[in-house]
Amino acid sequence: MALRWKFFPLAFIIILIFLSVFSFSQDWKGKGRFRGVVRGESGEPIAKAKITLIHVKLQARVQFETDEKGEFLAAWIKGGEWNVDVEAEGYLPKKMSYQVSEFAKNPPIEIVLKKAEKTLVREDLLRPVKILLNEGNELFEKKKYKEALVKYEEIKEKIPEFYQINLNIGNCYYELEDYDSAIPHYQAVLEQEPENSDALMSLGNINLERGELEKGMELLDKLLAKDVTPPVILYNIGTNLFNRGKTEAAAQYYEKAAAMDPNMADAYYQLGLCYLNLNIKEQAKKNFLKYLELKPDSDKAEQVKTFLKHLER
Repeated sequence: MALRWKFFPLAFIIILIFLSVFSFSQDWKGKGRFRGVVRGESGEPIAKAKITLIHVKLQARVQFETDEKGEFLAAWIKGGEWNVDVEAEGYLPKKMSYQVSEFAKNPPIEIVLKKAEKTLVREDLLRPVKILLNEGNELFEKKKYKEALVKYEEIKEKIPEFYQINLNIGNCYYELEDYDSAIPHYQAVLEQEPENSDALMSLGNINLERGELEKGMELLDKLLAKDVTPPVILYNIGTNLFNRGKTEAAAQYYEKAAAMDPNMADAYYQLGLCYLNLNIKEQAKKNFLKYLELKPDSDKAEQVKTFLKHLER
């Protein structure tokens, strides 16, 4: 199973355009909770950072802000995999994933944001560009990628120096599997931000999709060299390798993902499959049992129990 690297459309033009407030349902309520803090690269706490949590399975959302110390508490939320979208004025947005347990204590997380270059927008363009951006983001979330692309391209035409919008444009082409069109837009982002995680991940995945493993891994290795690599990135690298029959290499990345996020149940499931294919029975059994511990009621639980019966023979 692949944990799709979820694209979050760029939600603001730095300093001047901000994300609209969402209206959320109550589907996210549960017994889970976790704490965290948002800081800048120099360690400064970031107050009023906007944090949006999206439950991967339910697509339920909840949004809140950090306090004056940069701290936050996500309380009374459902267990499972959550995408975490963090934004703050003057900083580059960040995306990551977090596995929430409703029965065990969840470890606190520290989120570090990088300073963003300021992009000034003429006053007469503020309102129309904000409208275009919000419309594009809504279309993207509805998987209407061609329609979203039109909105983002119009923004680029109005503000050519706003290089960040290339990430949105590249993501539309990526979802449309028009990789030739996506590549130059990701490269345009990397010319300005050589370590942009989203652009590196997407370019690496494009190369892996095309079977260019060495080229793809070269790009993805740049992510691994960074101080903080979200476990979902490691998971997705493993999945790309697993889908191409590189089972031993895939297991290494799943192991790294699980080490960084011990609650990432799907990493243990994939590890079980890897070791089952490699005929390393004890490791397969260990990881399948860990998966059942974390997700005893999942739709794959019966399949995992069947695997375990086979391994006991």
